[in-house]
Amino acid sequence: MWNARKSIQLSLALVDLCALIALVCALAMPTVAARHAEVFGRAEATRLTIAFYCCLPFALLALGALHRLLRNLLKELLFIAQNVTLLRALSWCCFAVALVTLVAGCFYQPFLLICAAAAFMGLILRVVKNVFCSAIELKAENDMTI
Repeated sequence: MWNARKSIQLSLALVDLCALIALVCALAMPTVAARHAEVFGRAEATRLTIAFYCCLPFALLALGALHRLLRNLLKELLFIAQNVTLLRALSWCCFAVALVTLVAGCFYQPFLLICAAAAFMGLILRVVKNVFCSAIELKAENDMTI
């Protein structure tokens, strides 16, 4: 039977898979860029490669934060300060990618779509972080009254 624990484990597996794919892409990027340069020119391929490698550390940091957050959920540690810190880090990673892709969008307009998506996701994560902060405060109050 499907339950919340299995869902979290599936999410953990997907996060790990995404990290592996990101690392494979990082290794394959020079080859992809060389092929891209044949069609679109060297300058275009260089810009795309720079944008990719600038976004990669933030993507890996975000995946690491997601992994730790999901591990906390498996341990049934939901409303704790570490989760707020992880959500904050996730949102800043999204905003960093949005900034990189905003700059890259000046050279390659499809990056502006990634910029908008990353900024929107960062905003959503900030709201979720604020909800977690409020929940932690409520939990602390309830723990004091019992």
